[in-house]
Amino acid sequence: MKKQRYKKTNTLDVGTMVQGMIGENNVSNLFLKNGYIVTRPDVDLGVDMVVCKPKKWGKRLLMNKWKSIQVKYHTRVSETTYGKSLRVKVTPNHCDYIAIPLDEQQGERIFLHINTNRVLFYPQPKDMKGKEYVREFAFYDSSKVQKNGNFFYKNQNKRRWAKDFYELPN
Repeated sequence: MKKQRYKKTNTLDVGTMVQGMIGENNVSNLFLKNGYIVTRPDVDLGVDMVVCKPKKWGKRLLMNKWKSIQVKYHTRVSETTYGKSLRVKVTPNHCDYIAIPLDEQQGERIFLHINTNRVLFYPQPKDMKGKEYVREFAFYDSSKVQKNGNFFYKNQNKRRWAKDFYELPN
């Protein structure tokens, strides 16, 4: 049997629907802590939540930039020469952002540079809306880079860095 390159990132012993709800709750809690308004649709058609950051303008409260978000909690990870690679399968949707919660599991950190629970917010390209595709994110591991040589920045595509997608949508 062939060895699988990508392994599951979560080891929860529940169905994928429950895993998805856990991921959605993690993301919505992050938004609520940062002062966003979060609303969830009654019917799941690829949009898991819609968020808005209200702004004050005098005495009025403006809510004009609503962003739709799909949460992907079921992901896969692979060991690479210079760190780890996270693989996310995006199903067809018309959302503005794909949110990928990353958390600690079984007492060990999956991704070495993350010390708290984090979420990747990947802005979905307009030409990929409504299509199914796979997206990968690279995570830096300094111990592997020292061991394998310092060719890290030459071998990795800069658009793949996970650290570039930690900002909340505005």
